[in-house]
Amino acid sequence: MHYHGPRGDRKDDREVNYRETYFRLLKFARPYLPLIIIVLFLALAGSFIGVLPDQVLGVAVDNIFSYGQRSNSGQILEEREQAAVLNGERAQDTDEELISPEDQFTRMLPITPYIERAVDYMSNNWMREYPAVVTESVTLALVFIILFILSRLLTVIQGFITVYVGQSLIFDLRGKVYGHLQKLSFKYYENNRTGDIMARVVNDVDSLADMIINPVIDFVRNVSALIFVLYFCLLWDWRLTLLALIAAPLLIITTRFFGLKFRKNFRRLRKRIGDLNGLLQDNIAGIRVIKGFTREDYEYERFEEKNRKNYQSRLRLGILFRTFRPIIDFLNQVGTIVVLGYGSLKVYAGSISPGIFVTFIRYLPRLYNPITGFSRFYNQIQQALASCERVFEVMDIEPEIKDDPDAKDLKEVQGLVEFDDVSFSYDEEVEVLKDINITVKPGEMAAFVGPSGAGKTTLTNLIPRFYDPTRGKIKIDGYDLKKIKAQTLRSHIGIVQQDPFLFNDTLLANINYGKLDADEDEVKQAARAANCDNFIEEMPKGFNTVIGERGVKLSGGQKQRVSIARAILADPKILILDEATSSVDTETEILIQKAIDHLVQDRTTFVIAHRLSTIQGADNIIVMDKGMIVETGTHQELINNDGLYSKLHQLQFTSLENNDNTKEEFNSGQSFPDLNLGGEDDIF
Repeated sequence: MHYHGPRGDRKDDREVNYRETYFRLLKFARPYLPLIIIVLFLALAGSFIGVLPDQVLGVAVDNIFSYGQRSNSGQILEEREQAAVLNGERAQDTDEELISPEDQFTRMLPITPYIERAVDYMSNNWMREYPAVVTESVTLALVFIILFILSRLLTVIQGFITVYVGQSLIFDLRGKVYGHLQKLSFKYYENNRTGDIMARVVNDVDSLADMIINPVIDFVRNVSALIFVLYFCLLWDWRLTLLALIAAPLLIITTRFFGLKFRKNFRRLRKRIGDLNGLLQDNIAGIRVIKGFTREDYEYERFEEKNRKNYQSRLRLGILFRTFRPIIDFLNQVGTIVVLGYGSLKVYAGSISPGIFVTFIRYLPRLYNPITGFSRFYNQIQQALASCERVFEVMDIEPEIKDDPDAKDLKEVQGLVEFDDVSFSYDEEVEVLKDINITVKPGEMAAFVGPSGAGKTTLTNLIPRFYDPTRGKIKIDGYDLKKIKAQTLRSHIGIVQQDPFLFNDTLLANINYGKLDADEDEVKQAARAANCDNFIEEMPKGFNTVIGERGVKLSGGQKQRVSIARAILADPKILILDEATSSVDTETEILIQKAIDHLVQDRTTFVIAHRLSTIQGADNIIVMDKGMIVETGTHQELINNDGLYSKLHQLQFTSLENNDNTKEEFNSGQSFPDLNLGGEDDIF
């Protein structure tokens, strides 16, 4: 069996409009636009302040060199001044010649004037008694620390806001996805695995904020830092700057190449995770069947196959990452090597100062970070968009059951239900129901019988609009169901299923689900009416006992009675009983039947009958075969007709008599031949 997702006909590596998907995702960020603008402003401010500490370091280096040169060249200066006097030259000309390149270029560091003012302020106010060199050193250290702390503080504030926006985006998006899932028809859930749906709602949505918001903010911060750094570097030496960027084209080409690989593999990985989750969910839910048929080894092999595919996808991505990263790092070092070689020659030649050279080296990562940051950004976006697309695949599925624009609330219901030439098919190939015409008056009971696959359950599923007819109309009190809001329609309908679903919660909460605002006395009264009170009193915590997933701690009959109590509490005007007494023993059937007798009073009731003995008092028995109505009437009328109902009735009661005789022979110890009796499920 092959699983197909919402769009199973599309290949994993298909071309996707990622730009459209990305901008569609950003629409969810609109409510947080003011905060995003603040984050971007903080990113710009933090980037500018973040490049300044390196200039402070450059000023410190130049000052160290200038102090050393001044102390070492004192004697040379005196000799040159004496020579100048002998040659009749002015001392100021000699002084101008002695202004070093370091002094000229140190002034070109934009932060230098501000540091000089800080040094003057410190020396005039706080450090008057200290030598100038000490004052300057202390000032440089303080400025460096202040700028560093300020840039990091802005980063922290920016991070707090980013986390809030990202998690809020996840919260909003997951809520919308879940809300949309609630609108989808049963057909969607029948065609898709629960584990894959869960993976889309949980795993894929989780990855979006970390992969969308954070990379965007980092990218903006890196680009703004690049602009500031590039401006300063070009100001100091444009040739050296261009040489430093020599590896940029190679970085871009490499990023593009690996990005295409990442996109394809991220998409494949997301599907593998969905498949693995789907199988795991099935196995956990069906653990009793697995153990009952000793299929542990078989299921382990299936799990190993899915797990291996997941492992291979992750391994392939890991290899790509481990290959990509060293290549990028090597290309980054190419620029560093060029700057070290050519830049050091310029320092020796006196074209740039040592401080600028050191600052330039410190700025190199900031020149490359936006390029490598763009590669990370690009790859993270590809990973996020692979998840994003899976999420939007769900949201793009149009609900098959829609309220008409002029649909009305159904406030009160009398209970008249009419099927008018109704036909239905799950797909275009097989018609499940054909030309159904039924009228059930308020307060009547209509029972549906027939062989398995006759369309009984499908027909009752049309009443609460779980599906819409392919052709024809269904009316309640004269209103076309499509003209009634589905939510209000279903609020007047109660359903007791053959295999009732109970939540992993207390008995009180499960019964209370029928009417959320009911008080405890109402819940207990409903439980008493459904014959639940006896076994509930025997529970360790009574109504507050947690019954496990799907009510695993209860017997089949107990679960059925709890579901009946839930329906009694809901007090619907229309009731659907889907083989509510099947697969239980006779004693339990009697208890359930008593609960049903209490439940159906004054309600329009549709019963899918498994045991014909339970529907002999129905106002109208509808016999179905191959999606069509073949007989209608009361029990006695249908028996007298000697049609399909009469044959089914005779076959079932003959089977029951044989079973009773078999039991008597078994209990008496008599031997008897092997009997091949068809079970009730073979009949219905």
